[in-house]
Amino acid sequence: MSTSTLAVIIPAYNEADNIARVVKVFASMKECDEVIVVDDGSTDQTSEHAIQAGARVIKQKNQGKGVAMQTGVNATKASYVFFADADLVGWTPKHAHRLIAPVVDGVVAMTVGLRDRGTFLTRVLPYFAPVLGGERVMRREIFEALSGEAIKDFGIETIMNAYCAKKRLPVEYIPMWGVTQIIKEKKYGFWRGFKARMRMVYQILRAEIAAMHIK
Repeated sequence: MSTSTLAVIIPAYNEADNIARVVKVFASMKECDEVIVVDDGSTDQTSEHAIQAGARVIKQKNQGKGVAMQTGVNATKASYVFFADADLVGWTPKHAHRLIAPVVDGVVAMTVGLRDRGTFLTRVLPYFAPVLGGERVMRREIFEALSGEAIKDFGIETIMNAYCAKKRLPVEYIPMWGVTQIIKEKKYGFWRGFKARMRMVYQILRAEIAAMHIK
């Protein structure tokens, strides 16, 4: 593996119940030179739990997932960045390593993790739907090349996909067997979680329109 540095960046909003188990996985890995949690305006103990688990925490007012990711990148000089969501279940060093190796070894420009939706759906998803997974490894300069309003929120993953496609950069989609995510309705309650999901869908659809104009 290359000796270039890799930073893990985890945007988090009110993830006190989940953040420690995700941070601990990365903190235990020699491939990960630093673990940065960007606390995007949490009102719970997200920051405290992240620090105890081994992360460096940057706190900011709530501005959205994409802005939190930008904050994390700006806070490191690492050559490679690994973005991960804060609410993963079943996450292990093995999953992380499988995403890191193809990028750091120069095989592809970006890897995207496919969460476990069952054998069939997980394998065929990249062929008929955009993959918006939060677990991604990429060269730093790819992220820094992104621009526009759509990268400030949940639309950022759509823009990442579109940018790599337009620039013909190789991307590998990697199944993460046994990895799931806590859904918004479970974290926030049904109605609040449903509203958060609809807001996310709107942001993604807006990003899909913006992606058509990437040159």
